[in-house]
Amino acid sequence: MIEPRIRRQLPAFEVLAELARRDPQALYALGRVLTDDVIRQAPRAASRRRLEGLKFRIEMERQRAPNPLAACARLSQLMFDSLDELHSVLNEPGGYHRQASPSTGTVLGFPTAQRELR
Repeated sequence: MIEPRIRRQLPAFEVLAELARRDPQALYALGRVLTDDVIRQAPRAASRRRLEGLKFRIEMERQRAPNPLAACARLSQLMFDSLDELHSVLNEPGGYHRQASPSTGTVLGFPTAQRELR
């Protein structure tokens, strides 16, 4: 089944500002609806998966933040890091290597089972 393409109109800034003052939860719900629309309209399944992952990461950062200003700072840092990575890829394509997150755990192997052959 093909989903219809829904284009929602973003309300004017003044309307959004008033909604933020009077009903922040409604503004947040509107943001979720608009975000889900964008993800649903992504042209490829791989793009939709990446966007869902980004949405999840943003939501987790917002939940971890103690207040809205801290959430804004965390999300701003995420955007800056992403832009810095893009800059590196574009300007140093041969020398770019994504930095791996530091590993702090130990990988243990599964014990091998000794089977009797009959």
